[in-house]
Amino acid sequence: MEQRAECVKRTEELLARWRVLRRELDVRGVQLLAVSKYAADADVDILIDAGQQDFAESRPQQLRDRAQHYPDVRWHMIGPLQKNKAKYIARYAAMWHSVEDIRTARAVAGYVLDRRLPVLIQVNVSGIPHRHGVLPEALCELVQAVQDMPTLNLVGLMCMAAQKNHNGSDFSKLRSLREALMNGSLCNSQGLQREYLQTLKLCMGMSGDYRAALAVGTDMVRIGSGLFDSVAQG
Repeated sequence: MEQRAECVKRTEELLARWRVLRRELDVRGVQLLAVSKYAADADVDILIDAGQQDFAESRPQQLRDRAQHYPDVRWHMIGPLQKNKAKYIARYAAMWHSVEDIRTARAVAGYVLDRRLPVLIQVNVSGIPHRHGVLPEALCELVQAVQDMPTLNLVGLMCMAAQKNHNGSDFSKLRSLREALMNGSLCNSQGLQREYLQTLKLCMGMSGDYRAALAVGTDMVRIGSGLFDSVAQG
């Protein structure tokens, strides 16, 4: 009985956090990605039953396994990707969030069949060395390369802010890059397909800083520990 009561309590707490987040995000038209990389299948089941449709994983094999087990929801790939895991993302990801170099993008593109995989380019807007993401000065080259891959569909930009981002400055930088791509002031000498850049989305904000991202105008947030309240995550 005690174990059952604890399970019921955990379920109620998870659903309460999810409902609060959904209310906060839905009024702004912002998409919630539930970062489930450390979450138990039982917790994933609870959120799927409640209506959550988008989940994020950082390990390609786990994304593959969960996409096969839960084929009726969307599984997003976040985090760095090794080329030898490209086939899992090409076959099972609903969206790939961490495009940061041309070689890996080509590896994934080569495995995509019968669709165009939506992708986000990850930008290192913080300027911190060795962090993942393409540097802003190399963004045009990567945008052009992705546009030239017929099995990939560039749908937006993504960033992970520095820890000291209390005023949302990193998020503002990403928004400015998005606007420059859309209005043609960035990469203006390159033959980009600008009609496909007019609806670029922004994915920024995690459990600790998503409200700063909301203030800047994000379209998607990635919430892990703030939702599942377990081991520290996204």
